[in-house]
Amino acid sequence: MFAVIDVETTGGHLYDDRITEVAIYVTDGYKMIKSFSSLVNPERKITPFVVKLTGITDEMVSTAPTFSQIGQEILAHTENCIFVAHNIGFDYSMIKREFKRIGIPFRRSNVCTVQLSQRVFKNQPSYSLGNLSKNLGIILENRHRAFGDAEATAILLHKIIEKKGIDYVIEHSNANTQNIEFEGALSQEMIDALPEDPGVFRFLNEKNEVLFLKSAKNIFAEVSKFLLNEIKHPRYDDLFKKIHSIDTQVFNSVIVAELQEIEEVRSIKPRYNKQSIAKAYPVGIYENKHENAPAFYIERNPNGKALWRFINEKRANNFLKRLTKDRRLSPPTFPNNKDVINRYRDRVEGALIDELYPMRTFFIIREVSFANTIYAIYIEDFSYIGYAEIDKEFYDGRIETLKENIVYRENNPYVQKSLKRYLRRKKSVKLIAC
Repeated sequence: MFAVIDVETTGGHLYDDRITEVAIYVTDGYKMIKSFSSLVNPERKITPFVVKLTGITDEMVSTAPTFSQIGQEILAHTENCIFVAHNIGFDYSMIKREFKRIGIPFRRSNVCTVQLSQRVFKNQPSYSLGNLSKNLGIILENRHRAFGDAEATAILLHKIIEKKGIDYVIEHSNANTQNIEFEGALSQEMIDALPEDPGVFRFLNEKNEVLFLKSAKNIFAEVSKFLLNEIKHPRYDDLFKKIHSIDTQVFNSVIVAELQEIEEVRSIKPRYNKQSIAKAYPVGIYENKHENAPAFYIERNPNGKALWRFINEKRANNFLKRLTKDRRLSPPTFPNNKDVINRYRDRVEGALIDELYPMRTFFIIREVSFANTIYAIYIEDFSYIGYAEIDKEFYDGRIETLKENIVYRENNPYVQKSLKRYLRRKKSVKLIAC
């Protein structure tokens, strides 16, 4: 059985927004069995953009039941079903987090009709629900309302099953976590107990030594995928037999989890992790603060606060030559001319902003309202210093408070790459200059 679900929310933020409408169509893959839909009081304001998109207003949901009041209905309609949605990461996570707020664990095998459609209906110009419905002849009424979108998704699922069969859908769901071939001390019960939150998981041996660790957007899903597929790689020979337990650390911030993974791989050097990440980078490029001097200098100092780090001097010199040439950062021709010097220092600052981070010294702030937590990543003089994890009740909005809670970490090329990628991807991230 399949429970095809769609939700509407107060906004598009997975962690902070709330559900305003939910619809469920239960199907055996060929015909509808039953359905359920309801507006939901999110107990907060709906953003103007969403009001315009869905037509759901604050007035409409003010007298609707809260999620806790319809939670049992949702549990009943999804029990013993594979959870299906068009963009499973959003709808499933929103439902799961609403249950988490009311203290009810929620876990269902799930599958995404976007991913299935990309495999089954190839070369579509778009895989949005609206465009797929139009191109496949699905009548989509009440677009951007949960009951309309859920019904269209259910019909889309039927079309996929007509082409490929139910077994194909089940094969591409995460229901196959039951197919893990367990060895040693691990069991299905241990896997089922894992959190579905961002964080770090660690495979431990009998002596509680870390054999392997990894960050994950969803710890349960990542561990399941690893034990089903990745562990078969020759690099992980005999790993399964040696795993005695799984330790997890939830961060509710994917980037912080990623930074923690890099830190631990470099400090612990687990046997089954790629050892290239743990390599030493003793040579650094530093900014030269003297007005008339070259913009940067190279120094072998494994503990200095370098802007860039390299394995050896040759690689550092090659990088610096390219940077200096591309950015025209040769020292001023007239070192006593203040205007010339200022323009030169401006070019240096601009080069650092283009190559590294958008500001010299700042915090990257991530507020997780459902967990009542603030994450703050600290960059000082273009160099990563560490991160803070603070309970919102104890945060007074002061930069000093953020600095007092910093967990100091190493700045290295892997951290730098992760943070630059994160800042490019997260256009709306909150930055606080210091």
